[in-house]
Amino acid sequence: MPLTPAEAAARRYAVARILQNGRLTHRGRLISGWNYILEREISSGTQFLIANPGGGLYAVLGENNEVIQLPRAGRGGDRWHSYFHSIYGFGEREEFARFVYDSLRSYAIEHGTKVELRRFSAFDSVSKTIYLSSYDGRQWRIDGTNVERVPVGEDGVFFADDDGGVTVEPEIGDHGMLIPRLTNLNFAERGLSGITAEQQRKAFTVWIFALALPDLMPTKPILLLEGAQGAGKSATVQLLQYALMGDARPMILQRNKEDDFGVQLLRSPIAIFDNTDSYIEWVPDAICAYTTAGLWTKRKLYTDDESMTIRPHAFIAIASKNPASFRREDVADRCVIMRLERRSEFTSFKQLKDSILADRPRLFGEYLWLLNRIVAELRAIDGDIVQAETHRMADFAALARVVGRVLGWPDQEVDDLMYALQGERDAFINEEDPLVDVLHKWIAYRPRNAPGNIGREVTATQLCTELDTIAQGNQIPWKHTPRTIAQKIRSPHVEREFHVDQRTVNGHRVYKFRRHSDAKLEVVTDGIPHVAEE
Repeated sequence: MPLTPAEAAARRYAVARILQNGRLTHRGRLISGWNYILEREISSGTQFLIANPGGGLYAVLGENNEVIQLPRAGRGGDRWHSYFHSIYGFGEREEFARFVYDSLRSYAIEHGTKVELRRFSAFDSVSKTIYLSSYDGRQWRIDGTNVERVPVGEDGVFFADDDGGVTVEPEIGDHGMLIPRLTNLNFAERGLSGITAEQQRKAFTVWIFALALPDLMPTKPILLLEGAQGAGKSATVQLLQYALMGDARPMILQRNKEDDFGVQLLRSPIAIFDNTDSYIEWVPDAICAYTTAGLWTKRKLYTDDESMTIRPHAFIAIASKNPASFRREDVADRCVIMRLERRSEFTSFKQLKDSILADRPRLFGEYLWLLNRIVAELRAIDGDIVQAETHRMADFAALARVVGRVLGWPDQEVDDLMYALQGERDAFINEEDPLVDVLHKWIAYRPRNAPGNIGREVTATQLCTELDTIAQGNQIPWKHTPRTIAQKIRSPHVEREFHVDQRTVNGHRVYKFRRHSDAKLEVVTDGIPHVAEE
């Protein structure tokens, strides 16, 4: 319970008496005052934490369960200094306040409990329980039966609450408004591969619930919203942030800000990167490093040999007119791609935001209610949602089946959805890559009195040279090298069009290409394609 004014006054009086004790030396008075404060804080329930990974020091104030950071002196700590002044009456520049703060950090280093501080959500895969921050020193515990608010630290789960979230008193129940409000987007009627607007809406719905289950999805699916200006790309995720967290913080990826990427993700559980319309060289590697390993080791500022490890649990959303930085196969393979059309009628973002915030108690309450049903389904199948999936994002596909059962989607619709998403990823990769087009022209080309290219063995260097010649002759932009050719010819969007054989000859890898319609043709010694024997 928070201290009453009388209790706070009693503490200030006790500290003042200690610091005025003429029988003690100056240092003795400082130490005695610190010991009194430490005793009072521990007796009120204050806990000390060491963030793991990272090593940052934190305190959970026993008076209000607030988690506050304890950085090195002079580098922050405003929340502690405000608390210390309000309870004990000393400003941060006073000698006693500085002595207490240094002693506090030392005590935390020696006696702090190592915990992983979370942002917004956590999922215990053993107990099958979801935890969401309440942003008021408490957290929501969702176990498939109950949705209850418990103190921070319950079940060993702690939230840092440094991501801008705002508390709300939810109306928990089935209001029938969450999914219609948050997924009411102007989806393209058909994507490049034929994905429908309804399938895109369902994929977005699954992604929204994935936000509460970061530990169930070690490879976080990236939401990629592509569309013209006025399609509502940025507004889509910002309104989702307002509904779930009460605040929105869109960010910009910059060419010279690679070192900040991990920190941005750490404190942005729903990380929306806006206006990412030009190619940024470091982005593909950074995205893959995050989705694969999930952590970074960085040198601490103002040190020579100290390092810190950052382990975000963020879900990334990209809003872009031209997502060039995400077309690389290993990046696109981790994306849930949404195509939005420009709206014909517009509502001001302020109106949309105010409407979401006004309805947030019911929106967030329905989110909690549906999460409880999802957890119940996970417990019913013992949490074993990963079956033998044929899709690249198996975790997302498996979660889609659970969400589908809760929302009443037939299993076949979920299968169709995952195939449609895979087709859209393949089309997205190929959309601005001329490789398939140039390969079609190359394999159909046959100079006079020379063998054709169907089934002909070529090295990556030979192939690149010949494709470059065809591209120039047809005025097709071409930037491939033998290395990128060797990587791309095994890509799904190439294999969908061609059958590629490879073998090693004299230490060099050679390839043979056939269109799938050429499957019965082979090259014989005279260099002329013949029908292969059945």
